[in-house]
Amino acid sequence: MFLVQFLLNFVGADAEDAEEGSSQNLKWLSKQAITGFLMMFGWIGLACKKELGFSAAAATGIAVAAGIVAMFITGSIFKIARKLRSSGTVFRIEEAVGKEAAVYQRIPKDGVGKITISLSDMTHELDAISLNGEEVPSFSPVQIVKKADERTVVVVPIK
Repeated sequence: MFLVQFLLNFVGADAEDAEEGSSQNLKWLSKQAITGFLMMFGWIGLACKKELGFSAAAATGIAVAAGIVAMFITGSIFKIARKLRSSGTVFRIEEAVGKEAAVYQRIPKDGVGKITISLSDMTHELDAISLNGEEVPSFSPVQIVKKADERTVVVVPIK
């Protein structure tokens, strides 16, 4: 089972199944947790029986306990890893309000143009509309007065 799972992950065929273990009812029962259980169960059971000379019942009991511990450790690792997700950007459009920018693509009368703004050492391109609906030519300095939506800001020309 481990080898099959490894090969599927290696070729990317299993990427969509990474979320299966995230539902509330089965958050500890993912394929990774079951694989961890089976691997630990097998190795500990084999070691207890062959190397330490325990009886079959004792080896099985210890192997089951070790498998359960491995399953919960694996589930905890994946739960912690899910919290590490990020949108990949630290830019929030609200941070641009009140800042100056430059018109990149002219803003037509009652239309949408583009501006560039530098925030946190990064240049961002945003859609922009004029506050008064007037045309703003390219390369003009503007001030952002408010957010229209998640990708569009309202600007006024700086004279």
